[in-house]
Amino acid sequence: MKYRYALSTVFEFSEPVTGHVFRIRPVPAQLPGQNVIETHLVTSPMLPLACTEDSVLGNLTWTGRIDEPHGSFTIASKGIVESVDALENDMPPAPYFVYSTALTRPGKKILEFWESLRPQLGFDVEQKALQLMHAVHQSFEYRPGVTGTRTTAEDAMTLGAGVCQDYSHVLIALLRLAGIPALYVAGLVHGTGATHAWVHAWVKNRWLALDPTHDCPAHEAYVALARGCDFQDAALERGVFLGGASQTIKTQAGVEPIE
Repeated sequence: MKYRYALSTVFEFSEPVTGHVFRIRPVPAQLPGQNVIETHLVTSPMLPLACTEDSVLGNLTWTGRIDEPHGSFTIASKGIVESVDALENDMPPAPYFVYSTALTRPGKKILEFWESLRPQLGFDVEQKALQLMHAVHQSFEYRPGVTGTRTTAEDAMTLGAGVCQDYSHVLIALLRLAGIPALYVAGLVHGTGATHAWVHAWVKNRWLALDPTHDCPAHEAYVALARGCDFQDAALERGVFLGGASQTIKTQAGVEPIE
């Protein structure tokens, strides 16, 4: 199935800034389960951008710089991707994908949750990953505004609430406790709204895409833009600038099937 995606991100500053150096990941890469057919990327103001490809994760990272004073910066990306079956042995995991990070490190709450789940888990790795996804979904309340980009999986588990980032971090923590390599995926999902996050778990020599927020496999109308060990590793934008301005980011995203 083919899908048309669009992503617009506007960075606005309370006063003009200079020396703005940024790193963005608005363009999908060729990944297991995702065939990229067409992409278009523009910025305003128009800038020369340099692109690098991560040989381990496949991420496409674009970097640029604006030295002139500016009060806003816009990135617009669109294109067409095709959902395909993930091939066995396609991009096997690096050994460190089973290690926890600062955002996914299990604490008391997650370890207690893991111990309560472990006796119920089957021996089949795929079934185990699905059981953990269901458990996270059932244990969480989707509640925007109670967590932030620095919220850890342990903090989210303590709250019992959060957004897609938090669901994904908790599932990743549990998968790694089960010895299953796992990745955080940032991208777009069917419909119109903001960006989304889900998880890739290494199951039976392939990456199994899981969306704990919606409690379902993350295939078909999902467009992956970046993968990493956690949110910070898979961040879609980062930057620094000179000046005392505050920054706001407005994002509009959409994915629709092509008839």
